[in-house]
Amino acid sequence: MRGKVIGRALLCGLAMLCAAGCATQGGVEVAGRASQVSPPPSAPTLPSGTPASADPVAILRADPQVEPRIKDGLVPCDGGQYPTDDRYVDLTGDGKSELVVLLLTCPRHEYAKPMILPEPSGLVAYAGYAAFVYDLTTEPPTRLLGVEGPAIDLVPANGKGNELVLIRSAWSARDDPCCPSDQSLVLYRWNGTRLVEVPK
Repeated sequence: MRGKVIGRALLCGLAMLCAAGCATQGGVEVAGRASQVSPPPSAPTLPSGTPASADPVAILRADPQVEPRIKDGLVPCDGGQYPTDDRYVDLTGDGKSELVVLLLTCPRHEYAKPMILPEPSGLVAYAGYAAFVYDLTTEPPTRLLGVEGPAIDLVPANGKGNELVLIRSAWSARDDPCCPSDQSLVLYRWNGTRLVEVPK
């Protein structure tokens, strides 16, 4: 799987998933004659039913329904990682994980937290602008959902394996990076054949 940039717009009061990777290198500690070797960190485990060969960037590039301007943004950031945040969720209940991929902007400013600040500051980092869901059991993968917009995230609903929440956020000039003043939620649910928007 290609590298990916992890990050997304954060919500105030909602449990947003914000991932940061840390790795601890193995080493040798010597005390007198004895030595202790720390094993290297194990690779992260993917959910059961996740295809080992799933490549979000290749899937998006091969999808004829994805706009060319979206595909043009599928290039590595300065660190060599692709600006995608992909996760695997069994939305259909068939025991196979669907791919949920969020497309992010490459960071243009060093900052500790994923954020968007309003103009004229021009600071943009890790902002989601498009999200897609794919059924990986078909060849080629079938797109189940596609949404676009500034400062969005698409996350699994808490406790609901067949639901996703689309989060749209906007910041005013006085907002802190953590707490956008304008937030809206859209719930999508698998109805047995497709993902549909749930009326409020």
